[in-house]
Amino acid sequence: MQKLFSEFNKTLVISRQEKAAIGFLKNVILNPENGKAVGISFKTPDRDNMTLVASTSAIVGTGLNFIMIDKIDSVGSPDEIIRVKEILDKGIELIDSKVIDEDGRNMGRVNNYSINLKTLRLRRLYVLSSSLIKIIAKEIIIPEEDIIKIEKNKITVRSGKIKAGKKIPALAEEP
Repeated sequence: MQKLFSEFNKTLVISRQEKAAIGFLKNVILNPENGKAVGISFKTPDRDNMTLVASTSAIVGTGLNFIMIDKIDSVGSPDEIIRVKEILDKGIELIDSKVIDEDGRNMGRVNNYSINLKTLRLRRLYVLSSSLIKIIAKEIIIPEEDIIKIEKNKITVRSGKIKAGKKIPALAEEP
């Protein structure tokens, strides 16, 4: 069961103990060293659209349209949950990160990614091709096993692992 980053804002965060929706998923906070989630961030519509975080240990269930945490007491501000704060302080955002292969060739930029909701792991990167690679594909799909390193603004992937994705309608024809 996978969820695209572009669909996160449609995912409810609910509290089991309070039996209520407490916000909408904003991001899954991934450890760049292993692609595994350390927590989630979400917006709370009833608290002036405040961003709160919960560590993965607080997550007790997932579905296509929801993530369930145990109780509201297990969430806090981004500065309150230490492991999550350490990752957030690195400033790594997957969206719009440059993707290069291990030989240094520019592959393009990340425009989406998917998370396995059961394991809370990064599954795939969806990369808008660089101008040199657009001859092969408009979008490149990179599976997790081909991701070598995730850094701030740059992701390194294995060479020779291009898998063409669907053409993106808005970008299918260039002027």
